[in-house]
Order: sequence, then structure tokens, then C-alpha cells
Amino acid sequence: MFLHELASRAVFLYTGIDEREKEVEPQVKKLKRLFVGIGILGLLSGCGKNIPAIDPALLQAKSSILVVTGQEMPDDVKTALQTALVNWRDKKQTAFEWMDNTTALTEEQLSKIKTRSYDYILVAGHNLVQNTLPAAANIPERKWVMLDDQLARQSPVVSGSNIMVKLVPEDRFRKEWSEWVSLQLDNGRAIEWVTTSAYPIPSEWAPSEEAEYINLADAEGWYTQFQFQVNSHGPAWIAVFAPLEAAQLQRLKAAQVPVINMAATGIELQWGGILASIEDMMAKKAWTPGIQPYSDAEAKINKNL
Repeated sequence: MFLHELASRAVFLYTGIDEREKEVEPQVKKLKRLFVGIGILGLLSGCGKNIPAIDPALLQAKSSILVVTGQEMPDDVKTALQTALVNWRDKKQTAFEWMDNTTALTEEQLSKIKTRSYDYILVAGHNLVQNTLPAAANIPERKWVMLDDQLARQSPVVSGSNIMVKLVPEDRFRKEWSEWVSLQLDNGRAIEWVTTSAYPIPSEWAPSEEAEYINLADAEGWYTQFQFQVNSHGPAWIAVFAPLEAAQLQRLKAAQVPVINMAATGIELQWGGILASIEDMMAKKAWTPGIQPYSDAEAKINKNL
């Protein structure tokens, strides 16, 4: 009897506690929600004070770039270019996209260029530059920077104020070779010149009184005359000034005189200097259209001597 009564009281006490907890639980939950809400408001208020405001000048200076490169671009150059672009993105918030292994811009790519608001389009590689110039003229709302990597003996025609072509012009080519030519002439070493009518020999290299030392490889029967002159003059060098076909160059070697092929002069783009100048141009928002010679820091001449 006693045990039964004790058990009944225990059940009553437990049931009472459970009922009171049920009554208190909604109030506790409300208090928890209230404290959590206050905490979140306080956190947001504190964070808002620590968020730095965007510098209007930085926002205004933000640029977007499209890079277009061909298959002939070496992997090490692509790596250097990729590094520079990522650096610009991280430090100057410059957005970029890259169309690699491009021979000529497709209709799909041209459509993308027309619809995207690129500030600058960089095109690198001689063949790609030549193929892209007409398209660039037809999209005047974009600024095109053409980076030619071959010596420009005859400068391309650039139409439109939205196109800049960076190259090594004929003037620099002649300047690079002037020292060698002067050294030969000063030391009495005769030069037999081979060129074409489109590439006249500079007058300071072959004065008019020495015109018989010039051979035009595009003239009929030129090689017979060339052989005669080499035998008569006994030159120290045969200098090729104009681009010739491989078969023509091979025939020159039969004269048993050292051949200097000036037309094979190459250039080596200095990408550090080129990217630095482009970065400076973007920062200053400067724009100079037309033919722009590379500086000494942007291109190196290889004379193959």
C-alpha cells in the first residue's frame, strides 16, 4: 500500500514538472530568438563600419582586355603573358579574356568582340596582325593594339583612329646595319649588293658612282650580270638587302663569296618592356593610333652575323 502511494506521488510530480516545462518552453524560445536577432543586428552594424569604400578613381580606372594570340607564340611567352595578366587582375582589377591558337578571327569571335565592352584588344603575332587589320577597321568602337613580331620592311596601311600597330620599321633596320656597312667601306672591303626594285639600297651605303655594285634580282637575266660583276669587282661580301626566294639565295652562294643576308634580320620582342608600356598606357588612359615603333626596351634586333 505504502509503495503504491509513493509511486503515484512520483508520477504526479514528474507530470507536473513536464507540464510546467511545456508552459515555459515557448517563452524560452521567444527569448532565444530575441537575443539572436539582437546579436545579428549588432554584428551587421559592426561589419558595416569595417567595409572599406571603393575608391571612385580605382573604379574609373578599371579596364577590360581581350588578348588574341596565334599558334606560333612560344610557350614561355604565353607563360609570361599569363603571369602579367593575372598580376594586372589582382593588383589593378583589370579583367581579361584570352583567345589562343587563333589564325584569323571567326564570325563567332567577331560577334563576341562587338557585344563585349573591351577597352583594349591585344593582337600578337605577324600573321595574326595582318589577318586582323581589316576586321579591326570594321569595329571602330574597340581600341586595337597590334603587336607585330616581324621586321616591317614595308609598313602596313592603318586606317582608323582605333588601331595602333607596334612594329620595328625600316628606319631602325637601316640604323642597326649602318655601323657594319660603314666599317666595311672604311676598311676598303667592297660589297656586292643584291636587292629588288622595291627595296632600293640606301644612298649612303652605295653612292651613285658605285651603282655597278648593285644587282636587281627581279630583273631579267640578272644572275649572269651578277656573276660578271662579282668576277670583276672581287668583293669581300655579297649583301642581300631585299627578301629573296630560297633558290635565289642558294645561287648566290655559288659565287664562293661570304653572303650576308640582311633581309633575314629578325626581331626578338621584349615582353617585359611591351607589357610595361601597355600597363602605363592603360593607367594614363593614353591612346596614340597608327604606326608606333617599338622602343629599345620593347624589341631587340637580331642581325644574324
